Amino acid sequence: MKFKLALVALCLCLFNCKEDAKTEKQSQSQIVDFDYKFPSVQKLVDCEGLDNGLYQEAMQSFEEDLANFYTPGKPILSRAYSLFVSQAIAGKADYSKMVSAHSKKVLEALKQDKTLWTTNPDGSKVNFSHPIFKCIGENIKDEQLQKTFSALVETNSMSLRMFGDQLKRKTFGMKDDKYLATYVALELFYGKIYDKDLSANAESTGEMNSEEDHNNHDGHNH
Repeated sequence: MKFKLALVALCLCLFNCKEDAKTEKQSQSQIVDFDYKFPSVQKLVDCEGLDNGLYQEAMQSFEEDLANFYTPGKPILSRAYSLFVSQAIAGKADYSKMVSAHSKKVLEALKQDKTLWTTNPDGSKVNFSHPIFKCIGENIKDEQLQKTFSALVETNSMSLRMFGDQLKRKTFGMKDDKYLATYVALELFYGKIYDKDLSANAESTGEMNSEEDHNNHDGHNH
């Protein structure tokens, strides 16, 4: 009798664990339904079991906002990344003027995956245990940056304090490395506005956006 009860308890335990794992997997791979703005014909981000379309949309909307804010009229992503990363790490990025209405919708879509978000000791909102970050680490093009990123994620040590200086030196290649761009978008853009009230955006996002309005020493690569 005791053996049968133990067997039943074991089966229930295994069933519950399996259901929990299934639920978590579904929450990570669920395709979010909202109005996509950017074409997804070309796979810029391809991570197994994840909603690649949403991450790609998030990254592309972020890049469009950067270009419009930092280099209006003539998009220069390398320049925009250099300025943004430096200012975001220093806590000086003006998200209220930078973030578009579409990027706000993208953030709401990203929030549907509860496992993507947490609150880290340094105030960061992204959960580096989420599989998107392992995938990003496996695909960053710069070998040195890739090794550092992966090591920090694997040891649960990722933070801007540990990674920020190296990241600032690699901004030029972000426009061509869409996995690194996705990390920057999640950590320094969507993660930073996760719980901000941006309803009072300035009417004109062009105000003080020109290159002349930014410090010439911001975000240079070395």
